[in-house]
Amino acid sequence: MMKFIHTADLHLGRSFHECSLLEDQKAMLTTLSNQLGSDDYAALVVAGDIYDRSIPSPDAISLLGSFLGDIRKRFPDLAILMIAGNHDSPERIAYGDSLFAELGIHLVGNPVRAFEPVLVEREGIKCAFFALPFLSPGSMIALGENGVQDGSEVSAESGGFGEGEGSGGLPLRSQRDLSAEAARRLEKARKKALAGGADCTVLIAHMFASGGTGSESERVFLGTAEKVDPGLFSGFDYVALGHLHRRQQVAPNAWYSGSPLAYSFEEADQDKAFLSVRVGGTSGTVEVEPLTVGPLRRVSRLDGDYASFNTPDSWRDRRGDYLEISLSDAHLVENPLALLRNRFPYLLSVRQDTALRGMAEGLGAPGSVPGPSTAGDPTSRRGAAEDFQQFLVDLYGTVDGGQKELFTTLVREADDATT
Repeated sequence: MMKFIHTADLHLGRSFHECSLLEDQKAMLTTLSNQLGSDDYAALVVAGDIYDRSIPSPDAISLLGSFLGDIRKRFPDLAILMIAGNHDSPERIAYGDSLFAELGIHLVGNPVRAFEPVLVEREGIKCAFFALPFLSPGSMIALGENGVQDGSEVSAESGGFGEGEGSGGLPLRSQRDLSAEAARRLEKARKKALAGGADCTVLIAHMFASGGTGSESERVFLGTAEKVDPGLFSGFDYVALGHLHRRQQVAPNAWYSGSPLAYSFEEADQDKAFLSVRVGGTSGTVEVEPLTVGPLRRVSRLDGDYASFNTPDSWRDRRGDYLEISLSDAHLVENPLALLRNRFPYLLSVRQDTALRGMAEGLGAPGSVPGPSTAGDPTSRRGAAEDFQQFLVDLYGTVDGGQKELFTTLVREADDATT
């Protein structure tokens, strides 16, 4: 059987709550490089969102360049296949693709290349890899069986992709329509590859497959028309998917590897991994094994009151984590992020939902704020000093007499200045 590693959603250059993750991503890529050296892998597959933004930072570009240079030197026979995701710029991902292809590095941003497979051979097994980048609205037109739509011919070389190519066809817009058209053409190309001697076929794609579970760190596609039926690609031995950050199987032959690092606190409970995939056996079965990624820093969530985090020995094992703390105190703690960061240097978020919920309930309680029935009655309105006093109670649970007196003085001076 042929073995390859499937990963996706590297998001190189990403920040987490304004904290750069380049150091963490460099460590992750080192882990990936070492995993490639742990077995006889024929290929590395990266299913999109290589960068976090369409115009990546120079540091992110340098990081990817160093990684590719390292694995090309260490594993000269390794096939490398990477596609553009919805975060990537297809043109930037595919820059120099013809030159890189000569080195066995296939960077695919143009969908027209999806129907010409990359053939990888290892130990007598030939596998055809089809690389389908993210299909942006308008990147494809619907073709008939003979390459004709609305009476307009489209050349096989163009593949019917892109607007303004003189095809005269109407571009497809939704992910559902785009993927259905791509699936029809891919099935023809898949059968052609098998007839040409391929033993197995693999599709690499970046999309939101129906039945998949998303995370808060992904860019959302709105509407059911943006979800793709993975059954469209049931003919492939394995479908290597990217976009969803949670590792999951969405069809008998289709897997998301998930992101190799956690990019939101919602992902704190997820075990991140690369997928080791074996295809091409005589039984036609596919074997998928997760390869755990030990991050440079974990992403963690902790709950408790402020005092429990403000003791010398509290949560020592989490002080190196990217951390979100949810405080259970009934009253708001002033500037807790700065105060607790002395003990937790990678604390990125503090939530005070309990206190805020109590404040909201207090504001809605009878007599706490003048309601509609008393708003027009001057005798029922509180003065600015009383409002300030209530604010202190809501914020700190008590009233500082000096603050109240100072505020009253300032209000009186302001009134005198306007009369």
